[in-house]
Amino acid sequence: MAAHFLLKGSPRNVSWSLVDMVRRRSPLLAGKPRSWMLWGVNPRFKWVLEALPGSTVFLYVTRGPGVEGGLALYGTAREVVDLSEPYWPEGSWPAAFYLEVRAAVPGALERPGDPASWRLVARERLREVGVPVLPGPQRLGEREAEALKRLIEERCRAQVR
Repeated sequence: MAAHFLLKGSPRNVSWSLVDMVRRRSPLLAGKPRSWMLWGVNPRFKWVLEALPGSTVFLYVTRGPGVEGGLALYGTAREVVDLSEPYWPEGSWPAAFYLEVRAAVPGALERPGDPASWRLVARERLREVGVPVLPGPQRLGEREAEALKRLIEERCRAQVR
């Protein structure tokens, strides 16, 4: 059975990865499906990388300028890759992986360079469904993962109306 993880990232780094996914400006995404983005993990969290391929990954955007923070997207982790040079504008994570994005909150894919316009699922909503946001990567149970999927899907349906 695949694992489920809640990973975090700054608005700037998440935006960087989403812009690259949408605009294909990096050779790291050459030949990869259009729904794939690159995301990194701090090397000290090697335990995450070992269980990652095939896992469901939820990406939480931390607080930043004009952004209160919240759940942005989820997808399926694909290949783990070692980066030979820095990719993100904030920090350096040589341990990275491709994430096949399954669903994102409104605004994230339409305006990937503007995190303040994304309709993130607030931290309080995650807490209400039993998923407190803790420092570092979090392993989630099946029930928690399903609850987070529903939160993102509800946000997407609300946007369509």
